[in-house]
Amino acid sequence: MSTAKQDRTRQYLRSWRSARRVLRGIAEDNAGSVADAPTSPQAPYTTVENLENSVEWENSFEGMEESMDEDPEEPLEDGLEESIDEDPEEPLEDGLEESIDEDPEEPLEDDLEQSTDEDPDDDDTSLSADLATWAGTFQVKHNAVDGLLKILRSHGHSHLPSCSRTLLKTPRVVKTIQKSGMEYVHFPLKQKLHDNLMRYPTEQVLDCIDVSFNIDGLPLFRSSGKTMWPILCAIHLKPVSVFPVTLTCGGSKPCDLHFLDDAIKDIHNVLSSGLQYRDRKVIVNILCIVCDAPAKAFVKNVKLCSGYYGCDRCMQRGEWHDKVTYQEIECATRTDESFRQQRQSEHHRGSTPFVNLPIDMIRSFPVDYMHQACLGVMKRLLVCWCRGQKGWRMSATQIDEVSRRLIALKHFIPSTFARKPRGLQELERWKATEFRQFMLYTGKIVLKGILKDDFYKHFMSFSVAMCILVSPRLVEQYSQYAADLMKFFVERGRELYEQQFLVYNTHSMLHLAEDAVSFHGLDKCSAFKFENYLQSVKRMVRSGRCPLSQVVRRLEEQKLQPLAEPMKRLASAFMLEHQECCDVIEDRDGSCLCRVFQRPEPHFLEPCNSALIEILTFKNTNTTLRCISNNRLFRSAIRIPTGEKTIFMAILHEI
Repeated sequence: MSTAKQDRTRQYLRSWRSARRVLRGIAEDNAGSVADAPTSPQAPYTTVENLENSVEWENSFEGMEESMDEDPEEPLEDGLEESIDEDPEEPLEDGLEESIDEDPEEPLEDDLEQSTDEDPDDDDTSLSADLATWAGTFQVKHNAVDGLLKILRSHGHSHLPSCSRTLLKTPRVVKTIQKSGMEYVHFPLKQKLHDNLMRYPTEQVLDCIDVSFNIDGLPLFRSSGKTMWPILCAIHLKPVSVFPVTLTCGGSKPCDLHFLDDAIKDIHNVLSSGLQYRDRKVIVNILCIVCDAPAKAFVKNVKLCSGYYGCDRCMQRGEWHDKVTYQEIECATRTDESFRQQRQSEHHRGSTPFVNLPIDMIRSFPVDYMHQACLGVMKRLLVCWCRGQKGWRMSATQIDEVSRRLIALKHFIPSTFARKPRGLQELERWKATEFRQFMLYTGKIVLKGILKDDFYKHFMSFSVAMCILVSPRLVEQYSQYAADLMKFFVERGRELYEQQFLVYNTHSMLHLAEDAVSFHGLDKCSAFKFENYLQSVKRMVRSGRCPLSQVVRRLEEQKLQPLAEPMKRLASAFMLEHQECCDVIEDRDGSCLCRVFQRPEPHFLEPCNSALIEILTFKNTNTTLRCISNNRLFRSAIRIPTGEKTIFMAILHEI
């Protein structure tokens, strides 16, 4: 055989082997879809059987090539020489040349082409995004995510990353500095505001938005004093979005106030220049700066609330009655001007960076009713009734009866409440939401007939006042009445519980009405939303090694986490117009079949008619069935059956 013919033969064999490798790779990559798809007569080379036949064919060609090398003059087999003599550009077999010219990544079978139009890479990308959101939302540990990824990759999802750090885009390096004796990280406020606003629907972001800030200490471990002091920001849209502006971590609280400098500089910049949101400018307004009493004294650089000049709202000097108390009811109040000029030098310990902001240094730091009213006054009253002096406390039998009533109410408290009632035996483990629930709702029912009349009336004045102040609708009409009730509560408390009752927490109740009017209800200036977020930050710390870096990494992993979905209707009882109430029996399309209660009676008459704070009692016989539109069922209530009557209590605080 001539040298030219040998070259053409080898070229033919190389082309054939290349085509065979392409077809074998396609069959292996798409084995699953090929097995399920119907056999296509136009693509004979994509089946395993034909590939096996092609192996035999290749072996025969290899044998011919070897024989050709051994004896170049030996004639080739009949038919093969003819094919060699033909034009090498001619197709060798139907569809073979076409398969060689095409992109080796393109499938040949019709059914296979249709299945790949959807692009499996897009599905894997979507799956990766969903897995990252899931892991960030539930704070799944990395080793658990690694295990899940390994399982998914072994079941066909080979395009998923093999490591949780790749999936979650976890930063490898976290840069921190030392400031105020703490490890310190700052996030640009303008960028964080923009990123969080982009998560809301465009129509929900108006030309002006309200934000509030919180500064508080967060102990990380029970076995050490390591503490975080974050600066948090909340955007007051629905739902409220909370995020950190500054994070600090150290063995105790910061040694000075320099850790506030970057945040205050960013706040001043945002207040003066606004925020660019999409194609328009948004004005940012500071609603308030929320702190508990010790943190407020620290960041304002004033005396603690336990000091003689510790009240940050009025200028009275405290009196010593086993502890510092504030006995005056009417006293001169502080103003922004008097604070900035430090007219009462005994109140100040130095300057604070907050004076550089265009805010009212008194009104912008409201009394936090979560710490002062719920964890302060309400808890103090319960401790007096359970373990106080002989004239104050209830007997063991009475405590057990109150606990029994509380536990019995558990079945009627709707799921809108984070916690169900617990007995007084667990009082030391009650959370702030449980004290709020007792203060606003259940206390009026379970204490009636058990607590002494004077103490019960005193508690009712406090409870009714708080019901008014937490409700944006009621505070507009009855704020002055609530302020009068609080004055009575403080004055009467001195008579019932002696002078040491008027500590700072009790005294601060005199200033609550002013804050409720300024912020249209106490919930907007409360720490509940911030405390909830702080607990999620605490769960981000998984070991004692570099806790600040751990939190920063978790925050970066959750950066694209969507907003919480609006809460579905969880209550089944609602307040209607004209002092009617209803209980939902059956959901229907756009409406509900309800049992409507009519002709109410007041549940109590002192210190006011209970209808004023929307507590009504109905006879079970005064009911009717009615279909009510869903848009009328927005004022949730607690329904408590009591034999022949049913009590409805409107849920007044923000859910």
